Amino acid sequence: MHYLLKQLIPPILHTLRWYSFKYGWKGDYISFAEANQKTTGYDADHILDRIITTNRKIVNGEIKYERDGILYEKPKMNFNLLSSLLYIASLREQELCVLDFGGSLGTSFYHVSPYLSQLKKLEWCIVEQPNYVAAGRKEFETAQLQFYTSIEECMQYHKPDIIIFSASIQYIEETYSLLDRVRKCGIPYLLFDFMAYNDEDRDRIAIQHVPPVFYGVEASYTCWFYNKLKMFGWLEQYYTMLYDFISEPDLYYLELKPFKYEGQLWKLN
Repeated sequence: MHYLLKQLIPPILHTLRWYSFKYGWKGDYISFAEANQKTTGYDADHILDRIITTNRKIVNGEIKYERDGILYEKPKMNFNLLSSLLYIASLREQELCVLDFGGSLGTSFYHVSPYLSQLKKLEWCIVEQPNYVAAGRKEFETAQLQFYTSIEECMQYHKPDIIIFSASIQYIEETYSLLDRVRKCGIPYLLFDFMAYNDEDRDRIAIQHVPPVFYGVEASYTCWFYNKLKMFGWLEQYYTMLYDFISEPDLYYLELKPFKYEGQLWKLN
């Protein structure tokens, strides 16, 4: 009977059960500049301070995993990322150099590096905003983990096998210009993870409103919801998609429109 009742509930009520009128993804803006006027941004000092604190706990062995300032006793393993890295390492004689664009102070590195410990060599290069790079170099940099302010700076010292965009590229205003720079660098593999797409025939600009549970205070920043056909059309000029996947099964909402985070592994032609 409980199952039958669930089937009779209108879909809109299922949506409202999880929908937040205050937090999440809102709006439909003409430009990044317009949306940015209504956001606090990701480079706020209190966000960085929170992430520094949580990363210290990781390094000191007090906790297993952090993401976006939240600590987790039992991390949810990102098998899509890990399997992609192991696959590429197998083609590189068990050596791997990763360029992690927007990788914070090492979230993905700390998450998967224990499972890459048998590689002969691992280099993990994070490209971030200058204040994150300064904090990373001061406190978290190691022989394996390095921080850079641009892709070009990283390429002066490393030859990455793969570039990772894990919930990061959608916050870059000039996305296709960035992707063209990546292509010209000749990095053999490109991984998108935690990407959200707009089901309309256009790219959409929205604002993500983040509750204080993440950074201690409310935060907000501008982001893209790309049209998938447009994005794939651009990529397929230069890359071949090896496989795609759902990053996680949970539903999220752009206004009242549900979406799931997706990802793909692309190989440069």
